[in-house]
Amino acid sequence: MDVITRAEWHAKKPSSGYTRLASTRGVKIHYTGGKVPADLAEPGSHDRCVDMVRAIQRMHMSGGRGETYIDLGYNMVCCPHRRTFMGRGPHALPAANGAGLNTGHYAVLALLGDSGLVEPNDDLLHALVDAIEYLREHGDAGREVKGHRDGYATSCPGDPLYRWVRRGAERP
Repeated sequence: MDVITRAEWHAKKPSSGYTRLASTRGVKIHYTGGKVPADLAEPGSHDRCVDMVRAIQRMHMSGGRGETYIDLGYNMVCCPHRRTFMGRGPHALPAANGAGLNTGHYAVLALLGDSGLVEPNDDLLHALVDAIEYLREHGDAGREVKGHRDGYATSCPGDPLYRWVRRGAERP
């Protein structure tokens, strides 16, 4: 697993402490939605993934979704270069699953949109499985792997990624 630490992606410090989770039933998979550049997965473009993660954290912490979060709302973020960014990390309550739903599952984001880059490549799927396995080993995540739309009215994580989740979220 190729983890990019918070220091390596120059994450801002959370504005307050995380609520601790002892364990979860599993993991919920998310996508960025919106337009993600179709060429993001090309070799040599990983720096753009780092920029996207920083931008998402800034948006979450500034109230860009109508609510101000203490940090990036996800526990981990995966990119199409088989790299996994540490977000809130294991044993930290996420803020991305929806009101009343965050204690049940960790939140893992795929850098994938609903236009442009919409189909997950094998490296992104491997990174997602890496993140799921990491949260099971280090965060006591249970066996469930669900999409954000399971329990919350949203199109997230998009149809292509949701099909992968429904097939068992296995390595390609």
